[in-house]
Amino acid sequence: MQRAHTAKDRHEALLEAGETLAATVAVTAAGLLTAHGAGERNLAELRTALAGTGTTFGTWTVWLHHLCRVARERTDVVPGLAEALRDDAEMAARPDDPGLAQFLDRLKGERNRTSHGDKPRTQEEAALRVAEHRLTLEQALMSAQFLTGLPWLLTVSCAYQRRTGTFEVVADHLMGDHPDFDRMTFSCPAPVADDTVYVLSPAGPVALSPFVASLYCPQCGRREICHANNAGRRNRPAAYKSFGRGHVIPYPELDEEIAALPGSRPSPRPGRRTP
Repeated sequence: MQRAHTAKDRHEALLEAGETLAATVAVTAAGLLTAHGAGERNLAELRTALAGTGTTFGTWTVWLHHLCRVARERTDVVPGLAEALRDDAEMAARPDDPGLAQFLDRLKGERNRTSHGDKPRTQEEAALRVAEHRLTLEQALMSAQFLTGLPWLLTVSCAYQRRTGTFEVVADHLMGDHPDFDRMTFSCPAPVADDTVYVLSPAGPVALSPFVASLYCPQCGRREICHANNAGRRNRPAAYKSFGRGHVIPYPELDEEIAALPGSRPSPRPGRRTP
Protein backbone atom coordinates (compact mmCIF):
# COMPACT_ATOMS: atom_id res chain seq x y z
CA MET A 1 0.00 0.00 0.00
CA GLN A 2 2.88 2.37 0.74
CA ARG A 3 4.16 1.98 -2.83
CA ALA A 4 0.74 2.56 -4.41
CA HIS A 5 0.53 5.86 -6.31
CA THR A 6 -3.23 6.38 -6.43
CA ALA A 7 -6.22 5.72 -4.19
CA LYS A 8 -7.44 3.01 -6.59
CA ASP A 9 -4.04 1.34 -6.39
CA ARG A 10 -4.14 1.53 -2.58
CA HIS A 11 -7.61 -0.03 -2.56
CA GLU A 12 -6.41 -2.96 -4.67
CA ALA A 13 -3.25 -3.32 -2.57
CA LEU A 14 -5.33 -3.42 0.63
CA LEU A 15 -7.43 -6.31 -0.72
CA GLU A 16 -4.35 -8.15 -1.97
CA ALA A 17 -2.76 -7.77 1.45
CA GLY A 18 -5.84 -9.27 3.11
CA GLU A 19 -5.91 -12.25 0.76
CA THR A 20 -2.17 -12.81 1.14
CA LEU A 21 -2.52 -12.76 4.93
CA ALA A 22 -5.37 -15.30 4.79
CA ALA A 23 -3.37 -17.61 2.53
CA THR A 24 -0.22 -17.25 4.65
CA VAL A 25 -1.99 -18.20 7.89
CA ALA A 26 -3.81 -21.09 6.19
CA VAL A 27 -0.81 -22.71 4.48
CA THR A 28 1.33 -22.27 7.60
CA ALA A 29 -1.31 -24.11 9.62
CA ALA A 30 -1.71 -26.75 6.90
CA GLY A 31 2.01 -27.50 6.85
CA LEU A 32 2.21 -27.81 10.62
CA LEU A 33 -0.94 -29.95 10.84
CA THR A 34 0.51 -32.30 8.23
CA ALA A 35 3.83 -32.60 10.09
CA HIS A 36 2.07 -33.34 13.40
CA GLY A 37 -0.45 -35.78 11.95
CA ALA A 38 -3.30 -33.59 13.20
CA GLY A 39 -6.39 -32.08 11.65
CA GLU A 40 -6.93 -34.81 9.08
CA ARG A 41 -10.49 -33.66 8.36
CA ASN A 42 -9.30 -30.10 7.82
CA LEU A 43 -6.55 -31.21 5.47
CA ALA A 44 -9.02 -33.36 3.54
CA GLU A 45 -11.21 -30.25 3.16
CA LEU A 46 -8.27 -28.30 1.77
CA ARG A 47 -7.42 -31.14 -0.57
CA THR A 48 -11.00 -31.06 -1.89
CA ALA A 49 -10.72 -27.32 -2.56
CA LEU A 50 -7.47 -27.82 -4.45
CA ALA A 51 -8.99 -30.62 -6.49
CA GLY A 52 -12.00 -28.45 -7.35
CA THR A 53 -11.95 -24.99 -8.88
CA GLY A 54 -8.85 -23.95 -6.95
CA THR A 55 -8.18 -21.57 -4.08
CA THR A 56 -9.75 -18.16 -3.58
CA PHE A 57 -9.88 -15.62 -0.76
CA GLY A 58 -13.03 -17.44 0.38
CA THR A 59 -11.25 -20.81 0.40
CA TRP A 60 -8.82 -19.56 3.02
CA THR A 61 -11.34 -17.75 5.22
CA VAL A 62 -13.78 -20.67 5.33
CA TRP A 63 -10.93 -23.05 6.08
CA LEU A 64 -9.71 -20.85 8.93
CA HIS A 65 -13.20 -20.79 10.45
CA HIS A 66 -13.17 -24.59 10.45
CA LEU A 67 -9.78 -24.68 12.19
CA CYS A 68 -11.11 -23.39 15.51
CA ARG A 69 -11.67 -26.81 17.05
CA VAL A 70 -8.34 -28.40 16.17
CA ALA A 71 -6.51 -25.18 17.07
CA ARG A 72 -7.91 -25.41 20.59
CA GLU A 73 -7.39 -29.15 20.94
CA ARG A 74 -3.79 -28.99 19.70
CA THR A 75 -2.37 -25.65 20.82
CA ASP A 76 1.13 -27.07 20.37
CA VAL A 77 0.78 -27.44 16.60
CA VAL A 78 0.34 -23.77 15.61
CA PRO A 79 1.27 -21.69 18.66
CA GLY A 80 -0.94 -18.62 18.96
CA LEU A 81 -3.57 -19.67 16.41
CA ALA A 82 -6.17 -20.67 19.00
CA GLU A 83 -6.01 -17.21 20.59
CA ALA A 84 -6.40 -15.55 17.18
CA LEU A 85 -9.55 -17.42 16.12
CA ARG A 86 -13.14 -17.08 17.35
CA ASP A 87 -15.77 -19.76 16.80
CA ASP A 88 -19.51 -19.13 16.43
CA ALA A 89 -20.21 -19.61 20.13
CA GLU A 90 -17.57 -17.07 21.12
CA MET A 91 -18.88 -14.58 18.57
CA ALA A 92 -22.40 -15.00 19.92
CA ALA A 93 -21.16 -14.39 23.45
CA ARG A 94 -18.77 -11.57 22.51
CA PRO A 95 -19.95 -9.99 19.24
CA ASP A 96 -17.74 -6.94 19.81
CA ASP A 97 -14.57 -9.07 20.03
CA PRO A 98 -14.04 -10.56 16.55
CA GLY A 99 -11.10 -12.76 15.68
CA LEU A 100 -8.77 -13.12 12.74
CA ALA A 101 -11.22 -14.99 10.50
CA GLN A 102 -13.95 -12.39 11.08
CA PHE A 103 -11.62 -9.53 10.11
CA LEU A 104 -10.60 -11.43 7.00
CA ASP A 105 -14.28 -12.06 6.21
CA ARG A 106 -14.87 -8.31 6.09
CA LEU A 107 -11.98 -7.84 3.67
CA LYS A 108 -13.21 -10.76 1.59
CA GLY A 109 -16.62 -9.07 1.42
CA GLU A 110 -14.99 -5.98 -0.04
CA ARG A 111 -13.05 -8.15 -2.49
CA ASN A 112 -16.31 -9.82 -3.59
CA ARG A 113 -17.99 -6.44 -3.95
CA THR A 114 -15.15 -5.29 -6.19
CA SER A 115 -15.06 -8.51 -8.21
CA HIS A 116 -18.80 -8.40 -8.89
CA GLY A 117 -18.80 -5.11 -10.74
CA ASP A 118 -18.64 -2.57 -7.93
CA LYS A 119 -15.09 -1.29 -8.18
CA PRO A 120 -14.43 2.26 -7.01
CA ARG A 121 -15.35 4.48 -9.96
CA THR A 122 -13.34 7.51 -8.90
CA GLN A 123 -10.20 8.16 -6.91
CA GLU A 124 -12.32 9.85 -4.26
CA GLU A 125 -14.54 6.79 -3.85
CA ALA A 126 -11.47 4.56 -3.68
CA ALA A 127 -10.00 6.76 -0.93
CA LEU A 128 -13.22 6.48 1.08
CA ARG A 129 -13.26 2.69 0.75
CA VAL A 130 -9.60 2.46 1.77
CA ALA A 131 -10.35 4.55 4.85
CA GLU A 132 -13.33 2.28 5.62
CA HIS A 133 -11.32 -0.94 5.49
CA ARG A 134 -7.80 0.06 6.51
CA LEU A 135 -8.53 -0.46 10.23
CA THR A 136 -9.90 -3.95 9.48
CA LEU A 137 -6.65 -4.90 7.75
CA GLU A 138 -4.64 -3.52 10.66
CA GLN A 139 -6.77 -5.52 13.13
CA ALA A 140 -6.27 -8.67 11.06
CA LEU A 141 -2.52 -8.11 11.05
CA MET A 142 -2.54 -7.62 14.81
CA SER A 143 -4.50 -10.85 15.25
CA ALA A 144 -1.93 -12.68 13.12
CA GLN A 145 1.09 -11.48 15.08
CA PHE A 146 1.71 -15.06 16.18
CA LEU A 147 3.23 -15.55 12.72
CA THR A 148 6.30 -13.60 13.87
CA GLY A 149 7.16 -16.65 15.97
CA LEU A 150 6.78 -18.92 12.93
CA PRO A 151 9.11 -17.44 10.31
CA TRP A 152 9.31 -18.86 6.80
CA LEU A 153 12.71 -19.88 5.49
CA LEU A 154 13.88 -20.77 1.99
CA THR A 155 16.81 -23.13 2.41
CA VAL A 156 19.99 -22.41 0.49
CA SER A 157 22.30 -25.14 1.77
CA CYS A 158 22.59 -27.78 4.49
CA ALA A 159 26.00 -29.13 5.56
CA TYR A 160 26.87 -31.74 8.18
CA GLN A 161 29.18 -30.55 10.96
CA ARG A 162 31.31 -33.46 12.16
CA ARG A 163 32.48 -31.72 15.30
CA THR A 164 28.97 -31.13 16.67
CA GLY A 165 27.06 -33.87 14.87
CA THR A 166 24.51 -31.29 13.67
CA PHE A 167 23.69 -29.67 10.34
CA GLU A 168 24.48 -26.06 9.51
CA VAL A 169 21.59 -24.60 7.53
CA VAL A 170 21.84 -21.43 5.46
CA ALA A 171 18.44 -19.99 4.57
CA ASP A 172 16.70 -16.83 3.44
CA HIS A 173 14.17 -15.36 5.87
CA LEU A 174 11.04 -14.87 3.78
CA MET A 175 9.30 -12.46 6.13
CA GLY A 176 11.56 -9.67 4.87
CA ASP A 177 10.86 -7.41 1.90
CA HIS A 178 10.77 -9.30 -1.39
CA PRO A 179 13.10 -9.92 -3.18
CA ASP A 180 15.88 -8.84 -0.78
CA PHE A 181 15.44 -11.45 1.92
CA ASP A 182 17.61 -11.55 5.02
CA ARG A 183 19.99 -14.51 5.06
CA MET A 184 20.49 -16.47 8.28
CA THR A 185 22.46 -19.47 9.51
CA PHE A 186 21.38 -21.89 12.22
CA SER A 187 22.11 -25.39 13.49
CA CYS A 188 19.64 -28.23 13.07
CA PRO A 189 19.80 -31.78 14.47
CA ALA A 190 18.44 -33.26 11.20
CA PRO A 191 19.10 -32.47 7.53
CA VAL A 192 16.75 -30.30 5.49
CA ALA A 193 16.23 -30.18 1.73
CA ASP A 194 17.76 -27.38 -0.33
CA ASP A 195 15.56 -24.83 -2.14
CA THR A 196 12.55 -25.72 0.01
CA VAL A 197 10.27 -23.45 2.05
CA TYR A 198 10.15 -24.33 5.75
CA VAL A 199 8.41 -22.78 8.73
CA LEU A 200 10.73 -22.53 11.72
CA SER A 201 8.53 -23.85 14.54
CA PRO A 202 9.56 -24.12 18.21
CA ALA A 203 10.31 -27.80 17.54
CA GLY A 204 12.48 -27.03 14.51
CA PRO A 205 12.01 -26.51 10.76
CA VAL A 206 8.90 -28.02 9.16
CA ALA A 207 8.57 -28.24 5.37
CA LEU A 208 5.55 -26.41 3.94
CA SER A 209 5.42 -28.64 0.86
CA PRO A 210 3.17 -29.09 -1.04
CA PHE A 211 1.39 -25.96 0.12
CA VAL A 212 4.26 -23.54 -0.56
CA ALA A 213 7.09 -23.61 -3.09
CA SER A 214 9.75 -21.38 -4.62
CA LEU A 215 9.29 -21.50 -8.40
CA TYR A 216 10.51 -19.65 -11.48
CA CYS A 217 7.78 -17.39 -12.84
CA PRO A 218 8.07 -16.89 -16.63
CA GLN A 219 5.98 -13.71 -16.45
CA CYS A 220 8.22 -12.11 -13.80
CA GLY A 221 11.48 -13.60 -15.08
CA ARG A 222 12.53 -14.59 -11.55
CA ARG A 223 11.73 -17.01 -8.75
CA GLU A 224 8.62 -16.33 -6.71
CA ILE A 225 7.21 -17.72 -3.48
CA CYS A 226 3.95 -19.44 -4.38
CA HIS A 227 1.08 -21.30 -2.74
CA ALA A 228 -0.71 -24.35 -4.13
CA ASN A 229 -3.63 -23.17 -6.24
CA ASN A 230 -5.24 -26.17 -7.91
CA ALA A 231 -4.83 -29.81 -8.83
CA GLY A 232 -4.82 -30.90 -12.46
CA ARG A 233 -7.99 -31.45 -14.48
CA ARG A 234 -8.66 -32.54 -18.01
CA ASN A 235 -8.36 -29.01 -19.37
CA ARG A 236 -5.77 -27.58 -17.00
CA PRO A 237 -2.54 -28.63 -15.27
CA ALA A 238 -1.91 -28.51 -11.56
CA ALA A 239 -0.55 -25.10 -10.62
CA TYR A 240 0.82 -22.81 -7.97
CA LYS A 241 0.00 -19.11 -7.64
CA SER A 242 2.59 -16.51 -6.69
CA PHE A 243 1.97 -14.53 -3.52
CA GLY A 244 3.49 -11.38 -4.97
CA ARG A 245 1.61 -10.95 -8.25
CA GLY A 246 -0.98 -13.72 -8.38
CA HIS A 247 0.61 -15.32 -11.44
CA VAL A 248 -0.45 -18.93 -12.00
CA ILE A 249 2.51 -21.26 -12.62
CA PRO A 250 1.77 -24.75 -13.98
CA TYR A 251 3.43 -27.51 -11.96
CA PRO A 252 2.21 -31.02 -12.90
CA GLU A 253 4.16 -32.67 -10.07
CA LEU A 254 1.80 -31.01 -7.60
CA ASP A 255 -0.89 -33.57 -8.43
CA GLU A 256 0.90 -36.44 -6.70
CA GLU A 257 1.57 -34.33 -3.62
CA ILE A 258 -2.06 -33.23 -3.37
CA ALA A 259 -3.19 -36.84 -3.80
CA ALA A 260 -1.01 -37.82 -0.83
CA LEU A 261 -2.80 -35.43 1.53
CA PRO A 262 -5.14 -36.94 4.13
CA GLY A 263 -8.67 -37.75 3.05
CA SER A 264 -10.28 -40.43 0.97
CA ARG A 265 -10.59 -40.12 -2.77
CA PRO A 266 -13.96 -38.96 -4.12
CA SER A 267 -16.57 -41.71 -4.30
CA PRO A 268 -17.30 -43.06 -7.78
CA ARG A 269 -20.34 -41.63 -9.52
CA PRO A 270 -23.48 -43.77 -9.69
CA GLY A 271 -23.28 -46.29 -12.49
CA ARG A 272 -19.48 -46.41 -12.45
CA ARG A 273 -17.53 -49.35 -11.30
CA THR A 274 -14.68 -48.95 -8.89
CA PRO A 275 -11.52 -50.49 -10.40
